[in-house]
Amino acid sequence: MANTRELKINAQRLNDTLQSTCTSWGAFAAPSTGMCRLTLSQEDKQVRDWLVAECKSLGCEVKVDQIGNIFATRPGSVKGVKPIAMGSHMDTQPAGGRYDGILGVQSALEVLRTLHDNDITTHLPIALVNWTNEEGARFPGAMMASGVWSTHSSTSLEACWDLQDKEGIRMKQALEDIGYLGDTKADYKDNGLECHFELHIEQGPLLEKEGKTVGIVTSVQGMKWFAVRVEGVEGHAGATPMPGRADAIVTASRLITAVRDAALKTELGVATVGVIKSDTSSQATISAGVDFIIDVRCTTDDMVDELASAVFKAFDKIIAEEGNSTSYAIARSWGMPQSVFHPRCIDACRSAAIKTAGEDQIMEMKSRAGHDTAWTSRVCPSSMIFVPSKDGLSHNPNEYTSPEHCAIGAQVLLDAVLEYDEKARTGQYQSS
Repeated sequence: MANTRELKINAQRLNDTLQSTCTSWGAFAAPSTGMCRLTLSQEDKQVRDWLVAECKSLGCEVKVDQIGNIFATRPGSVKGVKPIAMGSHMDTQPAGGRYDGILGVQSALEVLRTLHDNDITTHLPIALVNWTNEEGARFPGAMMASGVWSTHSSTSLEACWDLQDKEGIRMKQALEDIGYLGDTKADYKDNGLECHFELHIEQGPLLEKEGKTVGIVTSVQGMKWFAVRVEGVEGHAGATPMPGRADAIVTASRLITAVRDAALKTELGVATVGVIKSDTSSQATISAGVDFIIDVRCTTDDMVDELASAVFKAFDKIIAEEGNSTSYAIARSWGMPQSVFHPRCIDACRSAAIKTAGEDQIMEMKSRAGHDTAWTSRVCPSSMIFVPSKDGLSHNPNEYTSPEHCAIGAQVLLDAVLEYDEKARTGQYQSS
């Protein structure tokens, strides 16, 4: 058996696997490197089937829970205990790239392959987890399935099952259609993890800007989504005089601008409108209704609430200025509280990063994007590893992280898992 301190991942195999699976399942037409692998689509089914087969070939036991999360566990020397988990997601945005989430799952597979190739028996079991619908692009609600599993999400399993995509397909039906409506309970109390590590691209510019190779992630900022409904009065585009109009689109456009302005003025965080729908979408009709969603993200939950309040105060002023029959209503549609990661997992990632990249190449940072680990951190020790994103791009077909940085991240993931396992074996870590 090899010395675990000398184990090295196979960088070429990692990159070849990542590129080949992305090319096969969900890629845009060449020469683009863009991806569209929406959750529970046929492309998602195909890559899931491939992943399950690969994990089983390595001796893993595979379970699928009621929301489609895949847990592939390689046995350790101790039986009847929870596994050390490496998790991320394989679904993408409609116009995404090859690295967001996908790198984390493929690197977890490379860790399992490396342990298998070197005939390593760890103390604790080691699990790969593929979380369902992290992106929320097909069924609204990001980090959905990890939230359900954690039991801390405000959206229940049954509510998730009832969500519909743009074609009216319910999520439960989509799970059944691709064969991933599992029978394992989607609840950490029935299917728990000892801890959770996630390798991810940064999705921002900080590592590249600072010339650093590895980010040690200590927390994830809080975030909330708000569904806004703007009501006006429908009318004829030619026959309705301008002074007498109550145009929902005009009012909505002012409200959307106010979202940006409030974030800039308060400097509390970021606020984004990425979804807009008009009732009529007719060139010849004044719209009576517009729906849009606000995404608010700040370092702390209190700052999220403060920024949201500033936005809504600006809305009231705009409605008063319009002085017509337009109005708005708000409903909170989704949220995730700020998450602080566990010192033992942060320490394991830091130690592994120093070993692989050197202390001068490491940067401690908070994640401004949401991740599945934010939910796992509510119920088990968790942390994340970031590697650089070229030009800070993500959720974009041009998203790119070099093979060298991917390999460094996978090596840090392997070493962090092994360090945690060794400390569990020697009694330094008591089971969570």
